Amino acid sequence: MDVDSALAANLAGIGGPQDPTAGMHHHHHPHHMNMSAAVAAAAAIDPAIGLNAGAQDEIDPKKTCIFCHKTFSHPGSLGRHLDLKRGTRLHPAEQVDQLRGDVKRRGDIVEIKARRARRAKEYNARDEVKERAKLRRKEKERTGRAREEAKGNFLNRLGLPALPPHPSFPYMVLYFLPPSQWPHDPPTQETYNQLYLNLDPSMHIDDDRYLDWASKAKVAYDNWVGLPKSKRVDVWNREQRSAAEAALGTLTLFDLGRREEWLTDEEKRITAMEAMM
Repeated sequence: MDVDSALAANLAGIGGPQDPTAGMHHHHHPHHMNMSAAVAAAAAIDPAIGLNAGAQDEIDPKKTCIFCHKTFSHPGSLGRHLDLKRGTRLHPAEQVDQLRGDVKRRGDIVEIKARRARRAKEYNARDEVKERAKLRRKEKERTGRAREEAKGNFLNRLGLPALPPHPSFPYMVLYFLPPSQWPHDPPTQETYNQLYLNLDPSMHIDDDRYLDWASKAKVAYDNWVGLPKSKRVDVWNREQRSAAEAALGTLTLFDLGRREEWLTDEEKRITAMEAMM
């Protein structure tokens, strides 16, 4: 029973027509007895309440307080009024509690959540719902596998650059320094200094490879400065191409720029292939 119907049920009997079977023995419902007690107690506090209780035509039981006669525009407002005034002189707590005892609070968050949980459990228990949930899980798993495979395919298309046993100085520059530090012209002493900062063994004492790489860089640079200037230009250009091929593999810069689109297309292709199997 909600607020409106509960209050209406509690108040509807006030001042109504006389029961033609008044002389007969009745089994009184406890709620009706509580209602009578509430009205009697209120009348004892304010005799006008008892008089007004008999004027049913003048009172809308859903919107009028039987204790203070205040009329409200909405039954819910009456309920909030009773809760707010409970325990005051004209609104004895016990009588208000008797009136409000059967009211189910629409704002009971805990009850609402519990009711929703019960409904969800009942809904999910249906066979067709279980089947749909199963299909959704399979579709999600299939999509996840396709996405991971697409990523793997993309990474496999990238190259796996390796450092040769005896690398040239230009190749070491391209291998260890980011493109933002690559010189426009053939590398110089300044470039070597930048490379050494990246390979400084004292900054990587837990990794012996840096000691080996720093040693190779020193040897490569010594060989580099011994080359004629024209030869350096040729080697520098050739090593740049070699580094790009080693890094990109079979991919293009266009592929890198649209990698998300590429992955989506590859995922769709993989999913379609699985559906045909």
